[in-house]
Amino acid sequence: MSELAARPADGLLPGIVPLSPSSLDAWLQCPRLFLNRHLLRLPESDSTPSTDRGNLVHAILRFVHENGTCHDKAHVGRVLEAHGVADAEIRGYIDRHAQRCPVGAPRQVHEYSVARFHRRPPPMFMATARIDAIWGFDDVVDVRDYKTGALLSDRVADDPRALVQAWILADPRYLHGRRLRIRYEYLSPDATDDPEPFEPSTEDRDDIEEKLRSHVASMWESDWHGHPDEVSCRRCAYRSICPDSAAPSEPSWPTPLAAETGEAEL
Repeated sequence: MSELAARPADGLLPGIVPLSPSSLDAWLQCPRLFLNRHLLRLPESDSTPSTDRGNLVHAILRFVHENGTCHDKAHVGRVLEAHGVADAEIRGYIDRHAQRCPVGAPRQVHEYSVARFHRRPPPMFMATARIDAIWGFDDVVDVRDYKTGALLSDRVADDPRALVQAWILADPRYLHGRRLRIRYEYLSPDATDDPEPFEPSTEDRDDIEEKLRSHVASMWESDWHGHPDEVSCRRCAYRSICPDSAAPSEPSWPTPLAAETGEAEL
């Protein structure tokens, strides 16, 4: 039987499964969440904390580095003023990053998209990731992921999102014989320290590839039922439309036009 002929009967997964740090994280949290967000791409039915502030911090850090350095306070001040975000909170995020920012890297890229394809053994998958910053030295590729939320793990290696990043970047066309180091910068004022960086060995890379392949294989066998847990379900953006939810609620999205008035009920 060919690899493509072995695809699931329900047809929800493509023959080449797209995999990203966020989609793997969603899959491990709950197959129903993975289905809704990454396969069906449904709009969120329930309110969740806004990501606008975090996205803004990422965008400002990119602009700061592409047009100067975060160690130049005058430059940072001009960037923040020009973008109308010169408040103490945003300055705090930038300052906390500057304390961790590599100095003297001859090469750097920001908001960089990377990809790698797995063919055999099946199932096939295409892994992609958007990397916040990559600092290239002669002996190491230093990868940074900016986090503005709460610390989730004491080691980057224990975060499933890092497995996708590590497997993609371990490709020789990215490393060119150098070591790989992945570091998560937790920039929230509540974060006291960063998790231990991840420097995967050759053996680690082989293990990671098999783990990712195994996760994709389990997707092919899924019945897409959720994992009902009240704490997790209360944070889910699809809890009101999920038949397996342990925290039922009412949808918060706009309702259809009211038949009597012809106006949307918001």
